Amino acid sequence: MSLEIMLGYRGRVVAISLRVALSILKEGNVDLATIVGAVGGIALLIVVMLLSGSLAMYWDFLSIIVVIGGAFFATMMRWPIGNFFGGLYAGVFSVLNRVPDPIKLIDTIIELANTARKGSILALEKVQIEDKYLAKAVRYMVDGVNPEIINGILDLEIDGMNQRHKDGRGVYENLGDSAPAFGMIGTVIGLIVIMANLTDPSKIGPGLAVALVTTLYGALAANMFFMPIGQKLKFRADEEETNLNIIKEGVNAILNGENPRAIREKLESYLAPTRRNGGED
Repeated sequence: MSLEIMLGYRGRVVAISLRVALSILKEGNVDLATIVGAVGGIALLIVVMLLSGSLAMYWDFLSIIVVIGGAFFATMMRWPIGNFFGGLYAGVFSVLNRVPDPIKLIDTIIELANTARKGSILALEKVQIEDKYLAKAVRYMVDGVNPEIINGILDLEIDGMNQRHKDGRGVYENLGDSAPAFGMIGTVIGLIVIMANLTDPSKIGPGLAVALVTTLYGALAANMFFMPIGQKLKFRADEEETNLNIIKEGVNAILNGENPRAIREKLESYLAPTRRNGGED
């Protein structure tokens, strides 16, 4: 028996959420863990809310404005406007994109090394390369740019990437800190409204529910979205730095005319032992 039949309307809500996740994943280069974690967590909360009553009693538009709007503007005050929106974009990019597989990157570099060894560095000009950083480095190699200059450019790329991710983490960590605080602020506002209407007992219950919902929104926004995205950016920075270092080492090895097998051994040292191929070239 399917989930939709067992739970009826509630099952349909969960099933629709799962279909949305699958359709997003089919688009291609989307981070699996982020999408599954977000959709799974939201679906779980929806089921719990439906089993405890209805979604309507957990909905309050003003509470959303207080939490999201307050966290947004409070965080904006802490950053230059460009860094703030750049950090927001970095978080979205980390969710919607995966870093290229370093194993495939190493395979590409080995192919380039074999091509250069059989012909010359100029033979790399006709090779199609997907990774933009590797393609840029190969273009410099073909143009005869000094290796020290190429290394300097790649070091600048690494520094710039680290700074962008650092800003992104900072923005989302600030949002994660601010959201629960504004949830409590909204709750206090709700309690003040309740205290002002103590003469009307019929308004106390609904007013208290709305006050507590604001705290719920703040906790959910911080722990389901802002803080996880900030942590994801940390992993993204480490992954991208590893790839750029692989490119840097690979380019130097090709320019030095090193054996492709030795190049693979060197580049795979950046990977965990379980991910190393160690295959023949």
